[in-house]
Amino acid sequence: MPSNDIGPKLDVKKEVKYLNKDFAGFRNDLIEFAKTYFPNSYTDFNESSPGMLFIELASYVGDVLSYYMDNQFKESILAYAEETQTIYDIAQSLGYKPKITFPSFATLDVFQTVPAQGSADNTTPNMNYALTVKGNSRVRSESTGKTFRFLDDVNFKFSSSFDPTTVSIFETSANVPTKYLLKKRVRAVSGEVNSETFSFGAAEKYNKVVLSVPNVIEVISCTDSDGNTWYEVPFLAQDTVFDEIENSGANDSELVQFNDTAPYLLKLRKTPRRFTTFIRDDGRVEMRFGAGVSDNPDEEVVPNPDNVGSSLPGGVSKLDTAFDPSNFLKTRTYGLAPSNTTLTVRYATGGGVEDNVPPNDIRNLSEVTFDIDTEGLGLTGTTVQDTKDSVAVNNPDPATGGRDGESLQEIKNNAAAYFQAQNRAVTKDDYMVRALSLPQRFGNIAKVYVVQDEQLNQAEENVQDDTAAEQQTFAQQVDESSNVDVVKQERTTEAGGGY
Repeated sequence: MPSNDIGPKLDVKKEVKYLNKDFAGFRNDLIEFAKTYFPNSYTDFNESSPGMLFIELASYVGDVLSYYMDNQFKESILAYAEETQTIYDIAQSLGYKPKITFPSFATLDVFQTVPAQGSADNTTPNMNYALTVKGNSRVRSESTGKTFRFLDDVNFKFSSSFDPTTVSIFETSANVPTKYLLKKRVRAVSGEVNSETFSFGAAEKYNKVVLSVPNVIEVISCTDSDGNTWYEVPFLAQDTVFDEIENSGANDSELVQFNDTAPYLLKLRKTPRRFTTFIRDDGRVEMRFGAGVSDNPDEEVVPNPDNVGSSLPGGVSKLDTAFDPSNFLKTRTYGLAPSNTTLTVRYATGGGVEDNVPPNDIRNLSEVTFDIDTEGLGLTGTTVQDTKDSVAVNNPDPATGGRDGESLQEIKNNAAAYFQAQNRAVTKDDYMVRALSLPQRFGNIAKVYVVQDEQLNQAEENVQDDTAAEQQTFAQQVDESSNVDVVKQERTTEAGGGY
């Protein structure tokens, strides 16, 4: 019988070029492709022929697709990206938040009067009437009406070489001082303060809200309807923040003895209520919250660094392994998600060149709050009120620094630099500089010394619990006039990523 086999099929491979990127390249290659592989099927390559219509349509589609593929790839690289939102997204994914506006900064002289005490040549100012003008107090420019906020508390009772309180005679009677004038300096930043509320129902993972006013300088505070404070963190996995509290007996009964040299304490606070901010291309700020919807705080799942070296027989020891201390400060829940509450957000907006004001122009008190300790001091109510009424401010130097936000090129360069820096302390000098850069209101660090931790070089059976010994050794390396607890807190600050 005759066979139905007509012979083996030929595997014909047609050469296709993949290097064409534009319309002309696709068109010419398609024409050459037709001439090579279909010489008897189509030979009319006239511009007006129907076949050329389809060739040019295919070339057009290929040109468009090639453009968008190249553009998408280019936008994924920070150095070549051009879209504002793309640059913002990449920069913030590297940890850098673009500056959409720059406020103006000013150094203000803050004044108040206190009555005299004593008699004749023994007359001195009665510092019991010295006030503490709270941070976030607001003053205004006389010429432009721009608002400036205090960046720190003004504590007239505290004086040091870095933050002196200048005392001068204000009034006299029969050549005897009856009032003294106290003067301190404080940094202030421009910006109008806005308040906005957001209501939340059932908990929703990774919920977010958008502040309605653009050009946000910073989020000042965020509190819920139950009075709880929500803290801004660089990233949601960080569940610790540093809180400044006054060094008083109510806050710390042990360290209150150092309040003359360290009027404030830096406390490490663990909080599940936190948020992070994200800059959008329309100039508005987006507040993002965590995914925690459980009643249990996420602190319960934080690993204990004391358990890194297992003491169980045959257990795995990791004492000879390098660990990043910040790893023990992270959780997987990324903080609580707001639920069945109302958040009140206070934030500052503004900035720009118009916030720069001339000297002697910031004089009007807008919203100033005071704090004074009257318990057991026998202070007179009318005199206390007189001291509050005597508070005045002035800027001896012009306010400067206000300008428009960063350009796209500035964001690219700053994001690349920020990512390279990694916001870490690595070398011995890094740790020493970080320790010495502690703000003076937390105490004076006279000396810093860094040594290698020899625990990592010992055998496991020789490792002892030397927490107390290490603290004693470190205390000996600090000048006796320094606040030891503040120095130890600075070391904790380094473990947490900085203050």
